[in-house]
Amino acid sequence: MLDSSSSDSPTLSDSRNESAPPLPRRPIPRKGHTKSRRGCYNCKRRRIKCNEKHPECNHCIKAGLQCEYPANIIQATQRSPASPHPQEAGNLRSTPGMFTMADMRLFHHFLITAYPHLPVGADKIWVTVIPSFAHNYEYLIHSILALAASHLDAVTNAGVAEQAIQHRILAVKSLNEALSVPPKTRCESDARMAAALALAFQSSHLQDGMAEFLTMVRGCNLIASDDGSMNEGSTFQAFKEDPHLQTMQSRIGTSSLHCVNHEDLDIGSMSLTSIECLSMTSWERSYWETLIRTVENAYEKPIETYTTFVTLYNTPSRWTHDEFQAFIDPNNSVAQILLAHFIAIQAILTPILYLERVGFQGVDAPTAVLGWIEGIYWGVPQELRHHVEWPRQVSQYPFIRFLGQRQVDYFDVDPLLI
Repeated sequence: MLDSSSSDSPTLSDSRNESAPPLPRRPIPRKGHTKSRRGCYNCKRRRIKCNEKHPECNHCIKAGLQCEYPANIIQATQRSPASPHPQEAGNLRSTPGMFTMADMRLFHHFLITAYPHLPVGADKIWVTVIPSFAHNYEYLIHSILALAASHLDAVTNAGVAEQAIQHRILAVKSLNEALSVPPKTRCESDARMAAALALAFQSSHLQDGMAEFLTMVRGCNLIASDDGSMNEGSTFQAFKEDPHLQTMQSRIGTSSLHCVNHEDLDIGSMSLTSIECLSMTSWERSYWETLIRTVENAYEKPIETYTTFVTLYNTPSRWTHDEFQAFIDPNNSVAQILLAHFIAIQAILTPILYLERVGFQGVDAPTAVLGWIEGIYWGVPQELRHHVEWPRQVSQYPFIRFLGQRQVDYFDVDPLLI
């Protein structure tokens, strides 16, 4: 029923007071706002109201679309779970995803000191973006704690090596389970990339970690190509090959501190030439040729050196599963000799590779990478060990040897890269 005292309707007025001034106009009550502000990407794109149901909204289910929410919305829905019943509170420690005070110490060490220096120029994502969703993915938090424990064990006498392996086992198991199905969200893709990268860095601290290191590096490349992890909007967009190389080319081009020791290059070139006579598969020979080009470029072309060296990391991810397994097989003497040279070349390229860490505020911990050469030396047949003599010699150099003509004061600890 309309209120005759209201001026809402222009057709109604008080006939007894026609000359009286009109009453002040009352504001029209606004209808409640029903636009979805926490909807999925598909509903936003189609400009329809999302019912915001997780993990899949009704519209996406009906349309057969893959429902994907922004990462901040996912975090908000998972940030405020209902409080546990008092009877359940005593059982939380054994619940998956719950961690001890020792784990919290490791997590703090990771955030302050042990996070990776990659992506180049964007390493702060490890202490800003990634922790915001790490608690949603068990494999990621265990990977972070595994790396932190190995790093802490390398720089102190904390004695947390056992914790490092325990977290690594849990991380690898849950990551393998996750990789058995496609990721549902961009955030999940980023979590998988972060976990594999953290595990690769951790592998560099393990005395027998070479095969696992190579496997995790390959895993990073495969995750990126299969999941589109580094597409626009990804946390790891800066880790794409083109932006990564552009950043490094700029750093190398503006730095005068990248002169590699020519004597080491001379001896390394002779050692690589001597293994040309070995019986190699086509993919092994291609890898050997890349090693040769890297050394040749290192005399006068630092930018080309870095670009070629990156190829040595990316190439194994393009091999078939069988080829890659043959490459990391400790019984494959030819591949082991190639890998020994790869590690030695990485060491003598320190003046160039260290530029990856410009602006990095974490602490560089000694790795076990050069120690892998000794294992290779004793693992190959005796008649082939002379092919590992130069890499073995490099592994025993004092670190100052790797600096070439650089100033020693720039370095606090052994920054051998993974």
